[in-house]
Amino acid sequence: MKDTSYKIEDFSVEIYAKDMKGGRTRWADKIIRLYSQGREVGQAVFAQEKTKAPEPYLSGDVIYYFAESTQFPAVMDLLRNEKNVYIGWKPVFDPKEPNDGDALFFSKPSE
Repeated sequence: MKDTSYKIEDFSVEIYAKDMKGGRTRWADKIIRLYSQGREVGQAVFAQEKTKAPEPYLSGDVIYYFAESTQFPAVMDLLRNEKNVYIGWKPVFDPKEPNDGDALFFSKPSE
């Protein structure tokens, strides 16, 4: 598996209300959908307070970045204030987890 990255050209934010009815429990309450060249290339999903975020993963060509809720302001700041922001996937060799890797945000100097 190789490194994958996409320049983020647009994004949308979803912030969910706390679900008090029914048996459904939502572990995440904030999602940032990330777009490049008119298609969704990633999601940054933030766990509710005191909820552990799952491991990131790459599905097809979409990167899923999971983080604790405390990271939401930093990611929003990066998306709003930096130019040339990317989401990336770096595979990690782990014989116990064949598709293991790290999801990350990064920026590059002006191109």
